[in-house]
Amino acid sequence: METPIFLIKKISRYAFLVFAIISVNFLLPRLMPGDPLVFLFGEEVYGAAMRDPALLNSLTAKYGLDLPVSEQFFVYLQHLARGDLGYSFSYGRPISEIVIERMQLTLMMTVPSTIFSLVIGTALGLSLGWEPGKLVKRAVSAGALLVHSVPTYWLGMLSITIFSLWLGLTPVGGAPPGGATLQEYLSHLALPMSVLTLFNSAYVAIMVRGLTIEVSDEPFVIAALSKGLKPIRFISRHLLRPSLPPLLSLIAIEMGFAFSGALLVEIVFSWPGMGYTMWQAVTERDYPLLQAAFTMVALIVIGANAIADALSYIVDPRMRQA
Repeated sequence: METPIFLIKKISRYAFLVFAIISVNFLLPRLMPGDPLVFLFGEEVYGAAMRDPALLNSLTAKYGLDLPVSEQFFVYLQHLARGDLGYSFSYGRPISEIVIERMQLTLMMTVPSTIFSLVIGTALGLSLGWEPGKLVKRAVSAGALLVHSVPTYWLGMLSITIFSLWLGLTPVGGAPPGGATLQEYLSHLALPMSVLTLFNSAYVAIMVRGLTIEVSDEPFVIAALSKGLKPIRFISRHLLRPSLPPLLSLIAIEMGFAFSGALLVEIVFSWPGMGYTMWQAVTERDYPLLQAAFTMVALIVIGANAIADALSYIVDPRMRQA
């Protein structure tokens, strides 16, 4: 009976979290100062509407802004249940089309950088965590901590200055035009992907280093060393495998870092993904687009955490006994 109760608790927790995020995403834009009608119609039309109450009422009614917030939220939930994300004020297009286009560009940058950072960070963390007292390893650990302490937008601006402006090796920013070749996409993605990979690899290396140091003192590790196992087999079976459950949770956290870091990186490099779209939606008070963008990113992060919990439940017998 313990297993169904455990699963019910997890599912209930994630369901509540999804509802809470949807609610916050709905309320947060409406707490921001400014009137979305200014950005929707321009200052001249808005000024004319302010002088004509009938015109102002018709405009607010057209976009549902005349309803109380509670009714707007109920209508929003109804549309969301049907998969209708609404209509963008600033783009003049259905939001679902915009999200599909921009999410593809974000995933194009975040998925490879996440995979690279997990591989590089895990390998580096295992190396740094085993016999961590050496001077070189201490210096590399300090360097990883320094890299992760630096904001991603600063790393982005520094890389643009060096590799784009000084050396001229890559484009300054933006995305290639439609119909571009793979090489053109790679040239535009090289810098932002490298910044995300560097930043996230440092975080993974720090975390895996700590897990490795913790596991290294266990009796079974000492017994394995006494058998004279080869380094690769020893690391894979006796260092990596015991750290697998927390590593799965780390992957979920890494997905969150990838998307949150990508938001700032996309703005710095003018990469038109979800992060850049959210920034545009904030500046233009585009409530529906801002809600949809926040909701999609949050659901991806929650989904990654749910998958990590499920995998941890499978590989770690202790969780099934909780």
